[in-house]
Amino acid sequence: MDRLGATTFTQHLTKTDLFQIKPDDAPIQERIELEYLRAQAIARAYKLTIDDILTMSDKFWALHMDNIIAVDAAPIALVTIQYNLAAGTLAPWAAKRPELRPVLQSIMDFECSAQFMVTEQAHGLDAIHCETTATMLPDGSFDFHTPHDGAAKYMPPSVPLSGINMPRVAIVIARLVVEGEDRGIRPFLVPLSDGKEMCKGVTSRQLPERAGAAPLGHSLTWFNHVRLHSSACLGSTDEPKSKKQAFQTSIWRVVVGSLSLGSLAVPMIGVSAYILARYSQRRTVYASDTGKLVPIISFRTQQIPILRALARTFVIQAFFQRKTSHAFAVFCDPKADPQVKMGVAAAAKCVMVPYIQDSCGELSWRIGAQGLSGYNQVIAMQMEMRGASIAEGDTLVLAIRLATELLLGRYELPAPHYPESLLARHEAGLIAEARKVLKSKLGAKHRSENFNRLFLPRCEAIVKAIGERFFYEAAVDAGVDPKIVDLYEISVLKHDPAWYAVHAGLGNWEVNEREDAAVTAAFPDLEKWLGLLHADDYAMAPIMTNERWWDFASTFLTFTGNASTEIVRSSPTARL
Repeated sequence: MDRLGATTFTQHLTKTDLFQIKPDDAPIQERIELEYLRAQAIARAYKLTIDDILTMSDKFWALHMDNIIAVDAAPIALVTIQYNLAAGTLAPWAAKRPELRPVLQSIMDFECSAQFMVTEQAHGLDAIHCETTATMLPDGSFDFHTPHDGAAKYMPPSVPLSGINMPRVAIVIARLVVEGEDRGIRPFLVPLSDGKEMCKGVTSRQLPERAGAAPLGHSLTWFNHVRLHSSACLGSTDEPKSKKQAFQTSIWRVVVGSLSLGSLAVPMIGVSAYILARYSQRRTVYASDTGKLVPIISFRTQQIPILRALARTFVIQAFFQRKTSHAFAVFCDPKADPQVKMGVAAAAKCVMVPYIQDSCGELSWRIGAQGLSGYNQVIAMQMEMRGASIAEGDTLVLAIRLATELLLGRYELPAPHYPESLLARHEAGLIAEARKVLKSKLGAKHRSENFNRLFLPRCEAIVKAIGERFFYEAAVDAGVDPKIVDLYEISVLKHDPAWYAVHAGLGNWEVNEREDAAVTAAFPDLEKWLGLLHADDYAMAPIMTNERWWDFASTFLTFTGNASTEIVRSSPTARL
């Protein structure tokens, strides 16, 4: 459970000016470039190797669970795109093609910004139908082109970073055309800018800022007959046996991204819980019965969200220990069925990303009015991660695909270690019920209006039940404190009270009593668990202490004056 490893590489960064709170009124280009400098600093602190990325080493996962993410979550998006998507796609080809190694090394050293472009303005979830073309010319080079505005690449940042002189390159997913024949999707290595201006034929339009999130320079990107060297194509130019398989192979690292983005829940939820706990310990109110000041941590309404968040943090962390987490070990196994690996990632992400929204939202709410301010970190993390439910696979779409394939029996995910546990019974019950209805009422047809109406809205619940069982079992097998496991289990029971009432005999009051018992048993260990987070250097919220708050408040824009005005004038004496 100890999170000391989450501070090993980045603790020194929290003391640098680069990672201090910055004013929101700085010019947008400065704010964009600040995020790239922070990303570069994090990347260089970790010094991942190509082997770390290809094998998904423990260090690779540690990067995505580092507490520095709670200071500013935006840079980790750039780091994971750079390493997981761009370097992860390029590295296998560079191993066989020496001419690709210099640019790969530049990416690994973060000397340039590397992006990964898949989706287009007109093609998001159906990116397999993307229309950007790479037409092979007689000399083996390629004409790289955006045929119309709907084919412009959407979201990946491509604006020049001239203020910090950082070049940009991208792995761009495009349709290979050879002698007029469509040969399916391939990744291409494409230069975007030289650090000062866009490359010839490449146009970038900066999108408006995302609400509540730090600007990264997200863009629309067009290619106007850009000439690419023959080495730009990362793959064979021959006709593939399966165009669908060729597409999935091209974007395989997106599956890894689904899991790595979800793992951000560990620092985000953990540090958020730490901030609320410390705030609740120092914030006092007058008790109505005694008239004495009491810390608000004494109220159950503060204790429950803090302890629930801590339970989620430690349980998710346990999932990423491949020695004891069976599902995660399967995902990391290079010999495992790719479909099963995609399923594990989908189930896990469909739990972790909603947990970030749920916990950070609840924790910021319990801070009160101060929780609305981004400088107190919690709501900033929640807002920053709203895009994570869409990036590297929309959680709803992942859930629909996975649930449908499981119901049809196309493959199976790792079976429960503890089939008699409440969470395993819940998972099995939802799947059995869905299969029964699919067979009896829909004739096992999954492409119908009835399936759309009856099953699509239930897919998330099924997949979430699978993921929560993964986390519960990983925590048990990793030897996580039973009090933490009990807290996690009771929090899951409250997600589907009707099922547990009918199938486990646990009515609403019984569940509440279980929660009360779990919280009562756990609360005395709060200080110990907060210590295991090693979050103090990363919890920069001014509300952590009175001294820090007033030091911060002294920097606010201040107004004084000498005006004098009479609001209420004396009434004139009444006349008889």
